[in-house]
Amino acid sequence: MSRNTHNYEPVAGEEEWKQDDSSLEKSHIHTTKSRWLSWPALACLLIVSNTLTLAGGYYCWNLPRTPRSSDNAPPNAPSFEPLQDTWETFWWNTPYNSMENTTETDMLWDSILPSHGIIALDREQAGKQNLPDSMYLPSDHTKGVYLLESYHYLHCLKILRTTLTEAVEGKPFTHHPGAHSNHCFGALLQYITCNADTTPLYTFGKFTAGDGQVHQCRSWSQLRDYATENTACFRDTVEGIPLGEHFGYCDDGDDGVMDFMDYV
Repeated sequence: MSRNTHNYEPVAGEEEWKQDDSSLEKSHIHTTKSRWLSWPALACLLIVSNTLTLAGGYYCWNLPRTPRSSDNAPPNAPSFEPLQDTWETFWWNTPYNSMENTTETDMLWDSILPSHGIIALDREQAGKQNLPDSMYLPSDHTKGVYLLESYHYLHCLKILRTTLTEAVEGKPFTHHPGAHSNHCFGALLQYITCNADTTPLYTFGKFTAGDGQVHQCRSWSQLRDYATENTACFRDTVEGIPLGEHFGYCDDGDDGVMDFMDYV
């Protein structure tokens, strides 16, 4: 299994707005000296990690469920085309949590691009869909920038996994434990309780549950294609750079997330 590589291509003719970043915030990635998390904090991270593994398929809704109704939706509820349903098999052990080749596992996680889910939508159309106003796309002020929620959770998962791994290995933190990590705990909790998955997972008490069970999901490939079609050409960087300099670089249309069929 080889690591996915992503080549960013700069968007031609956008040097002018990239140089003028006075109206945009600056983003920074913080690092700190090597230190160990306290055991209670580390235990919490391990519990969350195991919980997420048990939940599996963070981007799916599982059976049983009934079609969502918009009859009681509030007036400001956003409207959008639903994704197609797919049937996928969940596995207790996947390439993303393999302990046999941690180097390969790290490479798979590193290949995931949450930034693929940062999109640009026409402001007028976004308003018709009841979407809140958002920051403008630096290269086109008729478009607003949005982050697709599922990619937001990929972003959080990567932060929590990186922090946990660095804590266990005694390495300097890429993302210093604090407000950002705590936000991710809250965001994932809201997502889980919002979707209220009631799937009964079989178990024989051997520290596994639901291994090999089929679940009803929503098409990730369809979501990926939608993000590609509406890309904001945003790239993530480890080093701190002005926010405007993140824009103007398009990925190759691959977000690095493996399809379920490739798990086995």
